[in-house]
Amino acid sequence: MKTHVLLVWCLLITGIAAAQKSVFIPTEFSTAPLNTWSYTRSYQSTNFIVFWGSVVGTDPANYSDANLAFNPQSICDTLEKIYTKYISEIKFCTDTSTKNLGKYKIIIVMNDTWGTNGPTGWAFGGTYDNTIGAMWVHPNATRDGGVISHELAHSLQGMISIQENTVGGGYVNYEPAGFFWETHANFMRTQMYPRFASDDMPRWMGTAMFHYSSTRHHYDAFRLLFTIQQLDGISMVNRLWKESVANEHPLITYRRLKGWTQSQLNDFMFEYVKRESTADYTVNGFGGIIRAQRDALISSEPHYVWRLNTILTQINATTGRYVVPDAFAPQDYGYNIIPLYPTCSSGLVTVKFKGHTEVNSTAGWRYGFVTALADGTISRYGTLNNANESQISFQLNSNESKLYLVVMGAPTTHTSYVWEPGWPKIKRYPYELRIANAVPEGYQSTFRAAYKTNGHAHSNGGGWVANTATVASTAYVGPNAIVLGTSNISGTARIDGFAWVESAAVSGSVVINGNANVWYGTYSGTAQVTDNALLSYCTVSNNAIIKGDAMEWGVTFGTGVTVGGDAEIGSCSTAGVYLQVPHTNNGRTDCDGKGASDASNTDVNSAYTRFTDTQMAFTGSVACPATAAAAAKIATKEVIIYPNPAATSFNVSLLNFDSEEALIISIYDTQGKEVLRQGVKGKNNININKALTPGVYVLKVSGAQTYTKKLVITK
Repeated sequence: MKTHVLLVWCLLITGIAAAQKSVFIPTEFSTAPLNTWSYTRSYQSTNFIVFWGSVVGTDPANYSDANLAFNPQSICDTLEKIYTKYISEIKFCTDTSTKNLGKYKIIIVMNDTWGTNGPTGWAFGGTYDNTIGAMWVHPNATRDGGVISHELAHSLQGMISIQENTVGGGYVNYEPAGFFWETHANFMRTQMYPRFASDDMPRWMGTAMFHYSSTRHHYDAFRLLFTIQQLDGISMVNRLWKESVANEHPLITYRRLKGWTQSQLNDFMFEYVKRESTADYTVNGFGGIIRAQRDALISSEPHYVWRLNTILTQINATTGRYVVPDAFAPQDYGYNIIPLYPTCSSGLVTVKFKGHTEVNSTAGWRYGFVTALADGTISRYGTLNNANESQISFQLNSNESKLYLVVMGAPTTHTSYVWEPGWPKIKRYPYELRIANAVPEGYQSTFRAAYKTNGHAHSNGGGWVANTATVASTAYVGPNAIVLGTSNISGTARIDGFAWVESAAVSGSVVINGNANVWYGTYSGTAQVTDNALLSYCTVSNNAIIKGDAMEWGVTFGTGVTVGGDAEIGSCSTAGVYLQVPHTNNGRTDCDGKGASDASNTDVNSAYTRFTDTQMAFTGSVACPATAAAAAKIATKEVIIYPNPAATSFNVSLLNFDSEEALIISIYDTQGKEVLRQGVKGKNNININKALTPGVYVLKVSGAQTYTKKLVITK
């Protein structure tokens, strides 16, 4: 009996020993300074080994410089939990004993701990010697799992071509698929930490019209994967990596695995795109997380959501004709979300859609209606439409609060774009609309009403100016423009169109128009900021022009500089036309002075002529019924708090409330105690100035119905 027990014990010990992973020492560890590595400056867990340099000694947790101090056990503990999620639950990679991931521990190299010429930087994930996954991370990148969950995904992506897909797939050595490494790594992070579903939302909202693979948003394009996960299961996301072939774009992998045509892929892409208007992602509660962050930005930092909704250019108000501006025109699988505001109480809206097929050889579209409930969640999806020209109608139900028209660029032939091809080299799909019984975003009477508090209409132009801003009588503020914060607008400056100017100094004969967003900075001379341009803390002078979808932070532009397209570039005072992010693929370098006629700026999209009224004519009668026309137009009541979070003073806007309705505004703390109660009648914008203890509160507006909003008070 003792012999039998001993034999079993020995077999168990042998099995455990066989299952233990070994440490692979990379070739790089034979070169200075990594050749100073030592097991005395390492820590091992079941699946990881951490190496650090001599700078932090053998006890890095107690190193004197807090920026370089770290606890290797804590790092491994966090990584082991993420590993369990990625490997045991999601099954992205296999770690059986016959695979490299089952043989070796993933290597973690601590950056900036090795001295001169040692590894440095924030965080990177990859592999060592085509053998085992690795990551190189700064100690500050390991304080929680947010960064290392992303980098571990990169390490495991690298393992795909090593052990899972050895026929050239796994999106290696193919530039058009390079974006997907970042997209998927952030998708994996959301599986471990769902809160990251709303990460980097301003950039995603600001680039939604760009092609899906755009490197302007490749860290943020993971919501498509939410849709695949929701409809096909997460195993399909894994299959993209494991079953891809060499030189294949992820969308083409998916198309092949599903056995679809390009038209069917376009239909599916719209299945994903239509969910964006309401963040209709039920898996892991992603939708609620996204909506909460979106609403927080709308309330507290609205300058970040200036491209959330597409603002069309009005051709004719009387006939209801509009065209999508070039800067908003959707690219391949890019999309527009256009809120529609009914003007007929019947709730029946009709849209004539007509696309400009003459602009390029692959022009196509998908479009349809989406409705939302009062809480912003999905109510219904309308019929999918794919005709280049069509007249569509939609009947709102009484419980539906919001109506959207969603339009997607649907290429008839897929294009796999190289990294940074440049905006002029990317196909766009413009279209025109004629709308009956509704107006689109920007043309409703309540446009930006939530932000029009404690201010006045400017005497020259009628646009809104906050009382905290200074605008000279000689300056013009157009009726749809808005000037907020501590802005100082002087000279003959012109703020027009749907421009948003906040806490900026604008002088001379500067023109800011279109849907431009200017947030802080100094703008002088005859500079122009137009289209969808975003400028934050910038200095723009003389005759510089910033246009298109340019996004810039803290840079300086001077004489003769034109920045547009999808450019995000550094400061430049060399005259030239810059419509792209400089890259060898588009032939541009920083501030290189190339002009409009340079090949890099030649647009692959042909110019087009707007359609005639006859071409955009409705079929049949679309008039609002007489009984409906006489009734009050549909208007959804909404309570908006701005700013939120707030300190001591904030505004409550009551959109579409009857000014004669007697209301009670009350605020409750988290214990349910009422800390403020105020009666309101005859006002739709109320300023509340009360010293509340920092924390979370519930604000209620009570009348015929009760409306509830979360209020956050900060120090």
